[in-house]
Amino acid sequence: MFLALAAGALLSGCASVSENTHAYLGIPHYAPADPERFQVLQTEPKEEKVRLGEIILAVNGKPAREDIEKKIRVAGAKLGADGAFIVYDRTHIYPIIYSDYWWGPTWVSQDLTRNIVAIAFKYSSR
Repeated sequence: MFLALAAGALLSGCASVSENTHAYLGIPHYAPADPERFQVLQTEPKEEKVRLGEIILAVNGKPAREDIEKKIRVAGAKLGADGAFIVYDRTHIYPIIYSDYWWGPTWVSQDLTRNIVAIAFKYSSR
């Protein structure tokens, strides 16, 4: 049982999602919304809406899609948004160079970071 718990903790510790939200200046303030009713969309909706701000995620490892969407839902709901649509979803590869000494062996590896930007919005007609 201990081994299973340790393996679960190790595997879940390999993925992380950090969130940063920027509310736009000059927009009305809305009461927090219900994250369960929040929509995460792949494209911008055609309906009239007010853009409330940006939700920026930095994803390391391979967390479940549900975990990423939950971060967007919770952050957008705090702004009082009805939903958010994705405008940017890219993976960046950063080289990392390790060296023991200047005369010793050098190792090169890669650090992958996925960046996601979503625009939180509130429908004007609702």
